Amino acid sequence: MKVDFHCHTTASDGSLSPIEIIDLALKHDVTTLAITDHDTTAGYEQAVEYATKKGVQLITGVEASCSWNGHTIHIVGLDFDLDNPILQAGLNTIRELRVQRANSMIEKLSDKPHIKIDNLEDKLWALVGEGVVGRGHFSQLLQQEGLVKNGQQAFDRYLKKGKVGHVSCQWPGLEMVVNWITQANGIAVIAHPTIYKFTSNKLNKLINDFKAAGGQAIEVVNQPRHCADINGMAQRAVKNELYASMGSDFHRPEHSWRGLGWLAPMPQTVTPVWDLFREPLQQA
Repeated sequence: MKVDFHCHTTASDGSLSPIEIIDLALKHDVTTLAITDHDTTAGYEQAVEYATKKGVQLITGVEASCSWNGHTIHIVGLDFDLDNPILQAGLNTIRELRVQRANSMIEKLSDKPHIKIDNLEDKLWALVGEGVVGRGHFSQLLQQEGLVKNGQQAFDRYLKKGKVGHVSCQWPGLEMVVNWITQANGIAVIAHPTIYKFTSNKLNKLINDFKAAGGQAIEVVNQPRHCADINGMAQRAVKNELYASMGSDFHRPEHSWRGLGWLAPMPQTVTPVWDLFREPLQQA
């Protein structure tokens, strides 16, 4: 059995189509997968028939943006009812906020004479295609135009808070987003908790508020090798009686440090999130 409950396709800011993600899952022997595109279930919808045909167990998934104490937090939703109107209306609201933010970013970057990108707006939306626009698309464009060498430089020089291309966005609150997922009979998961670089006390506060809202799980494994972060998150999962999830956050094949299904084993001390799934995991 090999699983991955966090990955992205061209339906948001990944570089592979939903069909190509299923092919990659087959290549890497991933038996159960959740496509968790940003604020949309389109990736799942485009892949589910093909996944069934190819023998990959595909569960419903999404990575939803929310605000908590002035921070943007990502909540993964798993195994929810796809057609739930409350969840889908909420995700549509977030997508509209993303478009508004992107247009503001285009204006800010276009106003700076030292940022020379001809037809910036057209190029940006061509990159987005039918996907959900995100800062990753701006990063990709800055790289293609030769203004930066990699994604880290794009954020450090242009896109992160305090830089010329940064635009803050007030997403729906944590409690609201968790509620959308749980009302759709889904499982809410705190995505990549170490990425926020919170102090221990602040992370504890996030977990407490998340649990109070109805959240049930936290990503414990999102790295290919066992490490201190995995141990720490496993301990928090046990202490806070949260289920443990695992996902690579895969976006594109050129990210050689983050392969689909390339994950360390789940620690035996935790209760895995798939114990909550309505269908048992498919065995290899």
